Amino acid sequence: MIYFDNSATTAPCREAVGAIESALTDNWANPSSAHSAGVAARRTVEDARAKIGRSIGMMRPTDGRLFFTSGGTEANNLALFGVVNSKNRPVKGSYRGTVIVSDGEHASVAAAAAKLESEGFRVYRIPTVGGALDLDDLAKNVTSDVIAASVMRVNNETGAVYDVKSAFGIIKEASPGAVLHSDCVQAYMKMKLNVRDLGADMITLSAHKIFSAKGAGALYVSNDIIKAKKIVSLLSGGGQEEGYRSGTEAVPAIAGFGAAAAAGDRELGDRISACRRLGDYALEKLSGIDGARVNIPRERLPNILSLTVPGIKSETLLNYFSGNGICVSKSSACSTRSRDLSPALRAFGLPDEDIDSTVRLSFSHLNTEEEIDVFCGVLTRGIATLTKIRK
Repeated sequence: MIYFDNSATTAPCREAVGAIESALTDNWANPSSAHSAGVAARRTVEDARAKIGRSIGMMRPTDGRLFFTSGGTEANNLALFGVVNSKNRPVKGSYRGTVIVSDGEHASVAAAAAKLESEGFRVYRIPTVGGALDLDDLAKNVTSDVIAASVMRVNNETGAVYDVKSAFGIIKEASPGAVLHSDCVQAYMKMKLNVRDLGADMITLSAHKIFSAKGAGALYVSNDIIKAKKIVSLLSGGGQEEGYRSGTEAVPAIAGFGAAAAAGDRELGDRISACRRLGDYALEKLSGIDGARVNIPRERLPNILSLTVPGIKSETLLNYFSGNGICVSKSSACSTRSRDLSPALRAFGLPDEDIDSTVRLSFSHLNTEEEIDVFCGVLTRGIATLTKIRK
């Protein structure tokens, strides 16, 4: 099997598997329990928190807090709804305040923004044609009543790297009280990421995108936001995670998360170099295939490629590749059950007929040039075969 769907999920690394097994067999107690077994489980959780924190530049307690969630989707929802719900926001004029997102966000942010819009908030969506934030349009449309903004660092379907810091600077100048969040799930362990570099108050991370198991995510929150009480919990319960995420912590998943973060932090430079070589090699090979086109953002992460094969449905392409032992996706894995065309690709500027003929390849440092050669061979045969069938 050739696996080119690493942006959907990754295979757990040996470090993560070892940490998960240890947590399951040795530290399976409830980390909120006061007895020795509970204390040991709590130690496992805090050790993982420290490892993940170090990997994003949290070196001192004053750098902020890291709260564990069930994954990136929950962390994104906590970021947006937790901020908006932190105080009563009555209607002033025709709406209750402004929320800003990009128009190509992951479904967990896009759907949350749509829900807030239905509840009386104004939502402004930054255009992202060509894979870049339209900062001029943002500057024209930003208002002084912005409550929260959520702009992803890397688009999960195109690999576009967004200039989050500049966008946040524009928003903060117009609305100093705005809380700024970045979904960094696709950026984490694919590029250098430091909590002090983005100008963000909150950052979302996910375990299963960095070679650990599903079931754990994290939301970084700055101390300023905590002190100002600008975020509240979405869940009622036992008050775990300092009251911001009730529910017994998933110790095995969290332990794996921490181990994968530590391994990724050690190997980050090598991983980035490997993915850059693979991405450049794939672009070169794909450029020589008639009937296929790579949608290249202005600034991109090399491990994600958006590939359009005009005239052949993405579902047909996906099934053809799968039948030949190659795993790709047609969009975000979190949206594949939706019948709607990808909003992210539409925001990128692709016409509907091309969106319906686009698949995503996402590499990791574990992939090889030989696998790309095999893929290109299958793609070439597929274009010839499927075009004949269509005719």
